[in-house]
Amino acid sequence: FEHEVQLTSQLTHPNTIEIYDYGHTREGVFYYVMEYLPGIDLSRLIETDGAIPANRAAHILCQVCGSLSEAHARGLIHRDIKPLNVILTERGGLLDYAKVLDFGLVKDLNTDIEHTVADAIPGTPPYIAPERLSDPRNIDCRSDLYSVGAVAFNLLTGKPLFEGNSSMAIACKVVAETAPRVSAFVDVDPELDQLISDCLERKPDVRPQSAQAIIDRLREIIGQDTWSQADARKWWDRHPEWLGKDA
Repeated sequence: FEHEVQLTSQLTHPNTIEIYDYGHTREGVFYYVMEYLPGIDLSRLIETDGAIPANRAAHILCQVCGSLSEAHARGLIHRDIKPLNVILTERGGLLDYAKVLDFGLVKDLNTDIEHTVADAIPGTPPYIAPERLSDPRNIDCRSDLYSVGAVAFNLLTGKPLFEGNSSMAIACKVVAETAPRVSAFVDVDPELDQLISDCLERKPDVRPQSAQAIIDRLREIIGQDTWSQADARKWWDRHPEWLGKDA
């Protein structure tokens, strides 16, 4: 926890969860204080609605990539981007405001110190990039971009990228199989379909090379069909309980 907080407290992007304070009690117990985020994580959103509209997915993904862009610029790899670690909330009257959580598995490229268990692969199998499974000590920020692609696939199809009877079975598919395309399950803009497929390439050199590159392509693809605050309010008005409000 202390490692996570020390790294996360360096980050100031508005789509990254904010740490207000941390330290030790007189008894030596570590504590930290973070912002309270009423809302719904993407995992629960998919359980509730299934596949979501492409413009809403793009709106969310741009915010996630904004958070990652700052972290990557500081040499930090999140290593656990998944629907459960992105929460939609309200900030400053803006709805569908995304916050990236849980930097507990972050890898600091500025140091050789590894804070996870030796020989363990931190993360969640359906969202782990292939190179993290085959050569976990030789990774860079592009592994997070694979995870963004897996989250995008999940949002647009309502399905996980790979399924299996165990984490090991899923991990084997991640390493050995070509990721399915969104268009195999739902109707999708061909350019958006291609972007997500590019993110899910097994070779990092073939993926978009930065989180900002994904943002730029998403904005170009969506164009004027952006997810507006009016769109967001219609959804949240149907689900006020997620913000702790009465219907």
